[in-house]
Amino acid sequence: MSVLRKHVQRAAPFGVAAVIALATAGQAAAAVNLQDMAGYWTGTGKVVLANGSSESVKCVVTYKVSSSGFRQNIRCASQGFSFNGTADLEVAQSGSVTGNWTENTYSAQGDVKGKTTERGFSLSISGATFTAVMDATTSACKQTLDIVPKGLEVTRISLGLGKC
Repeated sequence: MSVLRKHVQRAAPFGVAAVIALATAGQAAAAVNLQDMAGYWTGTGKVVLANGSSESVKCVVTYKVSSSGFRQNIRCASQGFSFNGTADLEVAQSGSVTGNWTENTYSAQGDVKGKTTERGFSLSISGATFTAVMDATTSACKQTLDIVPKGLEVTRISLGLGKC
């Protein structure tokens, strides 16, 4: 088992934080038409550990859009780890974001709270053993995500997705 996989298994709920953040990116009311999020997205990113090591990941994400939010399914994998999650999120007219996430590989779950911003969103993610903050930018064709957790050996996850 790789060193990265061992660290990520201990921090499994954080992997799902990425899932939720990417899902929420589509909800940024001022930045993107929610209907633009529907469909199949792919991308890559990097997971960085406290010891400075990192590993590249590849991701596939699908969005099913409803009138008040959407469901996102995400699968990300590398040589050292994988995660498979679902997020259900809603965005109020005021721009507040709420929802929950489930990570199937590690049987983890938690909550999401935050707000939309001019370019995307700002979120707080929580699970049973961690917290994280996220900032994202989004457009009809691209999403970028930067996640910084507290209390984990994973110090940052950066992802980029595209569909155009």
